[in-house]
Formats: sequence, structure tokens, C-alpha cells
Amino acid sequence: MENYSGATPYLSFWLDDQLYAFSIDNVVEVTERPKITVIPQSVEYIKGVFNFRGEILPAIDVMEKCHLVRTHEPQSDDSAVIVLETGKEDPDLHLIAGAIVERVSDVINIKPIDIIPIHDFDSHIDPQLTQGVYNYDDKIV
Repeated sequence: MENYSGATPYLSFWLDDQLYAFSIDNVVEVTERPKITVIPQSVEYIKGVFNFRGEILPAIDVMEKCHLVRTHEPQSDDSAVIVLETGKEDPDLHLIAGAIVERVSDVINIKPIDIIPIHDFDSHIDPQLTQGVYNYDDKIV
């Protein structure tokens, strides 16, 4: 989804005082953090499952999935789950899951030309997780 200026909207959110964003194209809904049922012996970043409109979805801790280190405890309990849908074009890659974030910020419009590819910095970063970086109001997104 591009707007009239050629920019793509992204939903921004906070993790440990850092701003990140998901493309709005992948966002289904933002919800308060639901009751999560723990699944024994699942990978560390999957905190369990939750009920979303009658469908059972995995709850993914974005900090752990991206191997981020928490430097402090969140100031408030504004945590939310961003329900994402990816791989809509390919049934083998299709996934609907909830991403646990500290708090949701706002929608920002980013022109593709303004995104600096992350592989310019580090070839070990998974391109499926990180598209690039963007300078937004003196913050790196």
C-alpha cells in the first residue's frame, strides 16, 4: 500500500527505548496483550499461543526473535500484540502470528528510497527480519 507521495505506511513500536516498524501491509490488528498459554519446550522466542477471533496464534517475543538485549525493564505495562500476516502470496510461507511489543507508537510514511539496506552494515542480519534503517525525527527506525 503506497500513498500519494510514493511512501509506504509503517506501524512503529518501541522495544527497550528503540523504535522499530512493521509494514502496514502485514498488520492485521493491534490488540492489548492477551492471555498467553505457554507451550512447553517451544523455542525461546515463542511465548505461547493466544486466541485471536477464534483462531489460535503463536505469540512471538520480538526482542528474543531478533536477539535484542533488554537494557532496562519497561516503564509501564503498555505492552501490546501486533497481529501480523506474511507470505499471503505463497501458501508454503503464509503465517499469521502475534508480535509482542512494549508499546505501539504511530504510523509513519517512508519512501523506499529513504530506507538504507541493512546488509550495507552487516551480512549476518536476516533480511526476512530487517529490511533496513530509516532516520525519523532524529531517531533510527
